[in-house]
Amino acid sequence: MALGITGIDEAKFNDLMEGDEELFISVLSLYLDKTPSVVSKLEAVTIKTLADYATTVHGFKGACANICAEDARKMAYSLELKAKARDWDGVEAENAPFLKYIDGLMLNLKDWYEKHK
Repeated sequence: MALGITGIDEAKFNDLMEGDEELFISVLSLYLDKTPSVVSKLEAVTIKTLADYATTVHGFKGACANICAEDARKMAYSLELKAKARDWDGVEAENAPFLKYIDGLMLNLKDWYEKHK
């Protein structure tokens, strides 16, 4: 089954959820509810909060994987590794583009969700 959502890996969806749109809607609902508060935490990162950031972005990486958002998962993983390595310059350089990508992804997801819930 094809969802047709930019940012969602169709092959992962069909593998992970066996094409079950109802399951996807259920998982997506949680993602849409929780992501704004996670994004707020990720936006507030400072050099002093890198350890907390690493934990938050790790959890968000899993949430992205749960909805088959493979590009977002990969970006979160890169940021997690940088934060764990205390690479402030790397986190600072990648965080804003990552959050911009998540904003666009959220628009795509909300649009699809409203049409399919």
